[in-house]
Amino acid sequence: MARRYATVSGIAVAVLFGTGSAIWGLDMPSAGAPTAEIVDFYRETSGRIVAGASLSLLAIAAFLVFAAALRQVLLEAGGDDVLATTALAGALLGMAAGLSAETINLAAAQRAGDGELGGPLARSLFEISQVLGSTATGVGLGVFALATGASALRSGSVLPRWVGICLAVAGVLLLTPLSSIAEVPGALLVAITLTVGVQLPRMPAEA
Repeated sequence: MARRYATVSGIAVAVLFGTGSAIWGLDMPSAGAPTAEIVDFYRETSGRIVAGASLSLLAIAAFLVFAAALRQVLLEAGGDDVLATTALAGALLGMAAGLSAETINLAAAQRAGDGELGGPLARSLFEISQVLGSTATGVGLGVFALATGASALRSGSVLPRWVGICLAVAGVLLLTPLSSIAEVPGALLVAITLTVGVQLPRMPAEA
């Protein structure tokens, strides 16, 4: 049952977060963009930000189910308890940061839609949400991926060996300054959840 929860929720995370990000993220200003560009971004895409961020919030909820179910799968397969619990802790840390980032973006979009978003406030909200959504989320996701990969490799029956190695490598990368690049944590989140969700049913249910 835990495998089924992990499979369904993992694929749901990838679909929800990927769709939500595509709705508005492609138009997002780059780091260090002029204040006027940031204000225009929130004003012109406020409706899409609200819609996309709402999907991302659902993805965060689904990711918590995914992480909890995956921990149970790892334990049932003889995975290390400390590693499995560390993975869950990383997931909670990353999703808390992601929740904060999405909430801040929602607040900025709603104020912009009402015509109440000034330049200094827009820049502050944008930059805070960027740090939370990239670096802070990346640290939590990195801990999750690294611990999950290590536990899966140790058990040998939860995921294919190449998936465990890729998870561990992705976790290490997320714990480096690469996580400060806005697109990296989100892209790896989709890749990790989709890959695990697809590969879990292909492995035997028992160690």
